[in-house]
Amino acid sequence: MGMLRPSAGTIRIFGHDPLTEGEWVRRHSAVMLDHVGLYDRLSAWQNLLFAARVAKLTATECQRRMEEALRRVDLWDRRFDRVSGFSKGMRQKLGLARALLADPKLLILDEPTAGLDPSNIVMVRELLVSLAEESQRSIFLCTHLLAEAQRICDRVAIIQRGHLLAVGDPNRLGRRGLETVRLTLTGMHPDTVARIALPDHVELSRAEGHDWRAAVSADDDIEHLVAALVNAGVGVRAVVPEQVSLEDEYLRLVGGEEHV
Repeated sequence: MGMLRPSAGTIRIFGHDPLTEGEWVRRHSAVMLDHVGLYDRLSAWQNLLFAARVAKLTATECQRRMEEALRRVDLWDRRFDRVSGFSKGMRQKLGLARALLADPKLLILDEPTAGLDPSNIVMVRELLVSLAEESQRSIFLCTHLLAEAQRICDRVAIIQRGHLLAVGDPNRLGRRGLETVRLTLTGMHPDTVARIALPDHVELSRAEGHDWRAAVSADDDIEHLVAALVNAGVGVRAVVPEQVSLEDEYLRLVGGEEHV
């Protein structure tokens, strides 16, 4: 947002430099921190009205956007209640409503589902996906809930001590373009692998019991792998694609270090 001067490196927000064009960047962006920072003695409506006036919205825009934001986070019926009586989850939702007021091109969120119950987590998750799809808005999410990031994000970056370790599709991150399938095989022994004409770039390893894992780089590799196994006299009972866990990839990349 251009509030702090970086010790190194540069960044561009839609082609604009936050250090020299901070006003433009902040006018087209919104941030919701883990600590929302609301006025407890004001109602939800008054909190949003104050934020809308700071953003210099017109009276007509204020009414329309405030109602739309409160309805989207399911707080419309509580709009005149004092925030001092809100739970942490309700505060998170009001903070998100406030961030949406200016209809930002870039929405930066820090742990947006913290303190929410399961039903509200689903609501916020669906809201974020719809916001990104319906208006071509960029949403930057900072979270330690890796399963949540894998479920809703189309790109993920892992940063450790200021260094970018990996960036890309959360379902393929760190796999160098490989996908994993689980095979249930009969008549397969470790010494059999050397006699099988495996396709190029296919890695086959034993999992447990009759189950084996294969890392493949294309859908055709699966067909060729199954054909090679059958030709070698191995029975193929099942071939199931495996979901790569972002959590496993994260731990592999950071090496189990803390404070990352």
